[in-house]
Amino acid sequence: MRYVKLVVATLLAAASLAAAAAPRSTSDVPADPALVTGTLPNGLRYEILSNATPPHNAALRLRIDAGSLVEKEDERGIAHFVEHMAMAGSRNVTEGEMERRLERAGLRFGPDTNAFTDFRQTWYVLNLPETDPATLDTALTLLREAAGEASFAPASIERQRGIILAEERSRATAAARSSEDYLHFLLRGDLLPERIVIGRPDIIRTVPRERLVRFYDAYYRPERATLIAVGDFDPAKMEAEIRRLFGTWHGRGRGGGPPPPPVVPMRAAEAHVFVDAALPPQVTLAWPAPADLRPDSRAVRAARLVDGLALAVLNRRIGRISAAGPLVSAAAARTTFFRRADIITLGGVAKPGQVKEALARLLREQQGAMLQPVTRSELDRELAGRRTLLTAAAAGAATRESTALAQSLLSAAADGRILSTPAENLAEFEETAKTLTPERITESLRRQFARGGPLAYVTAPAPVEGGDAALTAFVRDTKPPTVAPPLQPDRPLAAWPYTDFGTPGAVAERRALTPVAATAVRFANGVRLTVKKTDFAKDEILVAVRVGRGRLGLRADQTAAAFALASGAFTEGGLGKATFEALREMFATRVYGTS
Repeated sequence: MRYVKLVVATLLAAASLAAAAAPRSTSDVPADPALVTGTLPNGLRYEILSNATPPHNAALRLRIDAGSLVEKEDERGIAHFVEHMAMAGSRNVTEGEMERRLERAGLRFGPDTNAFTDFRQTWYVLNLPETDPATLDTALTLLREAAGEASFAPASIERQRGIILAEERSRATAAARSSEDYLHFLLRGDLLPERIVIGRPDIIRTVPRERLVRFYDAYYRPERATLIAVGDFDPAKMEAEIRRLFGTWHGRGRGGGPPPPPVVPMRAAEAHVFVDAALPPQVTLAWPAPADLRPDSRAVRAARLVDGLALAVLNRRIGRISAAGPLVSAAAARTTFFRRADIITLGGVAKPGQVKEALARLLREQQGAMLQPVTRSELDRELAGRRTLLTAAAAGAATRESTALAQSLLSAAADGRILSTPAENLAEFEETAKTLTPERITESLRRQFARGGPLAYVTAPAPVEGGDAALTAFVRDTKPPTVAPPLQPDRPLAAWPYTDFGTPGAVAERRALTPVAATAVRFANGVRLTVKKTDFAKDEILVAVRVGRGRLGLRADQTAAAFALASGAFTEGGLGKATFEALREMFATRVYGTS
């Protein structure tokens, strides 16, 4: 759903990076003691973490603190274009030679190497299959070349121009158009909707080399860069290599400026409809506010825990109306959009022809929640669920994968946060949890919605009667309840209802898949099983089941089934002997996930 799909990594502006990095040394939150950090004389920051899961692997990330928000109006798409050019040949390594060096080091383009640009940052990814000195040297050298020595050869520019235009065409889907329209409606007046990363095709077709080079020199500078290295290597040797290779990097010319400050005014209730036959009916209620940019600290984390628990209580209440009345599924969320806006959303998939009814149901649930205080049992349930996740994370800290840790460090660098250990996160939670009361959570829930709005966004396969004006009037005229609605009672399962599946079937074939250390089984009824024991993650079991022929197995009049699967309705439908809510209650203190 939109309110889930648009949850993306939050990022920092260039001018605020130095200020954001300061809390790492002044905050009362302790950083992971295994993390080696430093800043070179030229301003480049590095973060190194030794990690042996999986063994002999490493994850490198080079972050440049510049994205599409620093583009001028006639440069729309140039940040993404420069990202392509940085890995398309340098002064010392030609375009084809870059690829050959990576392949000789065992890296494949796509799975192991990639680059990304969004509104606030650009980052380059190298996932290394080996950590011998030669492979590490190759990877670090190529990142150094991308960082400050890109050649912008005219022939390479023309090749990448065609690739980017093809990428733009491939993204021109109904979902992408809806997402862009959603940003324009929600953040009207802010620069962000006007700086969609892919840019404008007319600019991509004509932008000259000189402008690409000018942008590169202005923003690809050591004082804007963070190099992250996580893996099975000696941190001291990695630090020495970073100093050797990146210490010679110096910016050219004048540095670029930061993006303009965000504009997120408080707005009255309003509605907007986006019509496209390829989209299911979805409704989203949003409450935007300026982003919370306070430095990372224990106090800030405690306050955010309180707000998160309050939203979790509301989300559970909202979840109880899924598959009931006009909604197929529903959920509440809170997201920071690129460090510019903090947005609370209530959203769901509406049943065909029931958009207004779905909006009214969500509005009344939210308004009723403002009147219905949080109960002790609700708070205890959310605390138990959060405690379970944090406890499992602490227990599995030793088997965290290097790629996941590198991404966590990347996000922390962008947000000015400290990467603390899972054990520290659990300890902070327990310290705050013992001070919490239902009254404090109730106050948080009410305060979070005191921000104007709501802004109602609707996607529909056909026009809604009256359009934006009629829906705006409908949202404004929907009256809140005068008394607190009764809470729906919990319906816990007395016991797990699935323990007997009849007489076990016969095994028709069993064979070893020696190259991957797995076993393949075929049962007499035709069902096939592949099973593999691993030690990648402690106390974790993953199961995947594949049935049928997917969309190819649907008739033309069954497309709603595909929409239902994509929206989560299948999972939220529960099981024959247990509703979805009953399952959530039973598993509140277990770590699990379904999709």
